[in-house]
Amino acid sequence: MKELFLNYYSLLIFTLIIGGLLGYFVLKPILGFLVKYIQKRNYNYFALLLKSLKNISFIITIGLILNLLELLPITTNKPDWFHKIVISVNVFTVTYIITEFVIFIYDRYTKAKLTKTTSLYHILIRILCYITGFIIYSNLIGLEIAPILTALGVGGLAVALALQDTLGNLFSGMHILAAKQLQPGDYIKLDSGEEGYVLDINWRNTMIKTLLENVVIIPNSKISSTITTNFFTLQKNHFFQIIVGVHYDSDLEQVEQVTLEVARQVLSEFPPLPKLFEPSVRFFEFADSSINMKVWLATDVYENQFKIRHIFIQCLQKRFKEEGIVIPFPIRTLEISSSSLKHQK
Repeated sequence: MKELFLNYYSLLIFTLIIGGLLGYFVLKPILGFLVKYIQKRNYNYFALLLKSLKNISFIITIGLILNLLELLPITTNKPDWFHKIVISVNVFTVTYIITEFVIFIYDRYTKAKLTKTTSLYHILIRILCYITGFIIYSNLIGLEIAPILTALGVGGLAVALALQDTLGNLFSGMHILAAKQLQPGDYIKLDSGEEGYVLDINWRNTMIKTLLENVVIIPNSKISSTITTNFFTLQKNHFFQIIVGVHYDSDLEQVEQVTLEVARQVLSEFPPLPKLFEPSVRFFEFADSSINMKVWLATDVYENQFKIRHIFIQCLQKRFKEEGIVIPFPIRTLEISSSSLKHQK
């Protein structure tokens, strides 16, 4: 019996070494070539299958050798642990391939509605698939999972308390995605000041990329509990305003006409604009030294507003000079009566 164990133990080590080398240096390059060849012909599902096999090519070759040894009538007294290893390799391979297919189908379905998908859903899909694979594996080898579930139930409370913050971020991320509050590609601004494009929502954090190309990592629980402005919820366009002040002696009708002409000229250089959008001017305040107005503009991408502001202010200031329209400095007029002068003397 000891000799048989040593023989199968040596055979297993030999299989791992030979299978790993064949998988990495032979099967993986062949599958990589086939994946590129098939992708050019748009056989997406077959390409996904080969790509999944390529990622675990060394396990595939080890599994093929183990299954071949299992079928060969070398001896009728194979040890029980050898059967379990063969079953575990087969179950893992099938589970991995099915998981990748489910994620691929999910991505294809969601990309018809969203620009990107999130890694949190990928993690949840993998967890569910691998749990299912483990249950099937336990049934095949005769493992009783009831005691394991009981132990997990007893220790579940302690684990939940230890991972309270992590679980809170996980469920916050699930709630954000389920409610469709945020999606990858949205431009958001938090009440605490952080703003940028959502890159990904994973099991713990939400990553956003700022306009300075920095990545800010924010816990999901913070996003779900703070006031967040999503500029892309209803539409992808961004509307913004610029405040301009003109002198009290200005002809306001002329000011409005000139400002709208400049606004239309500047926006014509930044297509595409929202449909049926027209810039507008609204006077709203008698300030200390000027009459202030708001100029409403729009752009297709959030960060384009800064360049539009820059060019609009340059062009408007130049046009105002040509038209004789004055943008006043902050000034105050003081009136001193003769009675106050006598009182000071």
